[in-house]
Amino acid sequence: MARKKSNEKVEKIIRDIKNSTPKFKLQLDKKTTITLKTKEQVQKWMELYPKAQIIS
Repeated sequence: MARKKSNEKVEKIIRDIKNSTPKFKLQLDKKTTITLKTKEQVQKWMELYPKAQIIS
């Protein structure tokens, strides 16, 4: 049986997950959507796929 994690550790893990979530969704075509964290990544993908659209 595993030990129970303290509330502090659980809250830290949850904060880390929330802070690491992607900031941008980019739709490359009708079937393909990717998530990106930085604007540099968005710019790179926009160069590769000029018709891509930022969803959020």
